[in-house]
Amino acid sequence: MESQRTAIGTTIAVIIIVAVIVGAVTVVSLTALKHSTTSSTVTPTETIAGLVSGSFTEHLLLFASRNVSAIVPQYETNASVTWEQILCLSGIYTVTGNGNLTQLLNIFFGAYGQALVVGNVTRTVVTATIGSVMINSTLGLVGQGLVGNFTSTVSAQDTYRYSTTSGTWLISQETWHFLTLYTKGNVPFCIN
Repeated sequence: MESQRTAIGTTIAVIIIVAVIVGAVTVVSLTALKHSTTSSTVTPTETIAGLVSGSFTEHLLLFASRNVSAIVPQYETNASVTWEQILCLSGIYTVTGNGNLTQLLNIFFGAYGQALVVGNVTRTVVTATIGSVMINSTLGLVGQGLVGNFTSTVSAQDTYRYSTTSGTWLISQETWHFLTLYTKGNVPFCIN
């Protein structure tokens, strides 16, 4: 009886190993076939859109990390940032000067984002030219801060321009429209 169990167990193990190996070979051959039979031409506009999509992803990762000193250099020095429908933080902010982006982000991260997750991101490249790319997106924010727990859905539009001085794509204009904002806790702080 014991030898039958061992034989059955060994047979099952061999079948699983063969299935995994056959499955892996099938996946590899399908992948190789797919790559060998598919050809495409990448246009300069598609390449630019891809590069900017990487910058956009990095921007959201830095936002989620709440790293203001790393976020602000992603903007042109004369960029304008608009936040809409977020209680007393709605407004137009510049990268430099009074009521600027650094101040907005510090207040937001203090009031809302002591713990912050950015998720459910969808993005669409609306226009892409040699020097400019516009991305429309929606994203979800979940966090905890002085306002207590909060959730929000944001519709955003970012326009990137290529900077020849820094050799990177920088945000020249950004609008975040807060479609929903639910909080449990205190009233948010204002910049005024």
